Amino acid sequence: LGTELGLFVSLDAGARWTRLSSDMPPVAVMDLAIQPRENDLLIATHGRGIWILDDLTPLRALTPEIMASDAAFLPTRPSVLSIPMSEQRFDGDGDYTGQSAPEAATIVYYLKKRHLYGDLRLDVYDDAGQQIASVNGNKRRGVNRVLWGMRAKPPKIPPATNLVPESFLFVGPRVLPGTYTVKLVRGDQTLASTVTLVPDPRSGYSGEDRVAQHRLVTRLYAMLENLTWLSDEMVQARDQARSMAKDAPKNDAVAKRASALADSLESIRSIMVATRERGRFAGEIQLRERMGTLYAAVNGFDGRPTESQVSYADVLEAQYKDIRGRYDRVTGNDLTALNTDLKTGGKTPITLLSFDEWKANQKDK
Repeated sequence: LGTELGLFVSLDAGARWTRLSSDMPPVAVMDLAIQPRENDLLIATHGRGIWILDDLTPLRALTPEIMASDAAFLPTRPSVLSIPMSEQRFDGDGDYTGQSAPEAATIVYYLKKRHLYGDLRLDVYDDAGQQIASVNGNKRRGVNRVLWGMRAKPPKIPPATNLVPESFLFVGPRVLPGTYTVKLVRGDQTLASTVTLVPDPRSGYSGEDRVAQHRLVTRLYAMLENLTWLSDEMVQARDQARSMAKDAPKNDAVAKRASALADSLESIRSIMVATRERGRFAGEIQLRERMGTLYAAVNGFDGRPTESQVSYADVLEAQYKDIRGRYDRVTGNDLTALNTDLKTGGKTPITLLSFDEWKANQKDK
């Protein structure tokens, strides 16, 4: 019901009415229409333009039984894996601002009372039962909409003096179309439901194309992760060696070997990431920059990767393995001998950062 004071909704044929207040201002509502394909409610207001309530499916599913329960999932329409888009505009004084549909899946649930104590989150699982995402939920009473970005976390990138100016480097790979399990966790209580993701009907890519894209972008994602771990491990070992050499007496033989080890590690790192002080203005392109650029190109396109992209990934992986081999030889020979002398002299040996330790340190970053 559109009124002079906003929009009201009744779920019992008009016996009781509730103001729709979720981001809807209390303005005069002059007309209402339902978009038949999307089931969106189009609201024409006085002096504020058009306001759209996305997807009436959850409201239509509300029943007295659901509202009497402590918590319940509400159905939604399938979420579209829309074609990624971006826009750069330079508007004048006649600026128009409107929100586009988010590139996210909508999860809707009902709470009889506000959740006050303990966590409230939504965990998402794939068809193999593997948890792929966790999203903080709204705790307020009533109908809650939560957005899941349908992507993994952004990849870890080694620090460097150069910036890789690719927007799709800063987002994780998108999941494939399908049905995913969603669990609403409220303290020690858990409810389960599903969310369905469908391809953008405008894209025209086949299921095989999407699987090929997901396979390559996931592979590049893992390569970036391994590269970042190697870089962090290398920097940590380098800094330990430099600190030990700095604190040792002058002309100490072990300290000189530690300094030489640090130089060797930095030399290897310089062919892995950009290290020149001028950064991107120096035009320095190393493995990190090449790998990040390829990942972004594949990640920003839902179709099948080109043969050259697949071949280039093989080349970059071979370069990473070569760098890893050089690092392993240095740490397996020079570092082992150095640590033996450090232990003999009663000094703390240089430790390496394992992948499990590195992974645990990334959880809160």
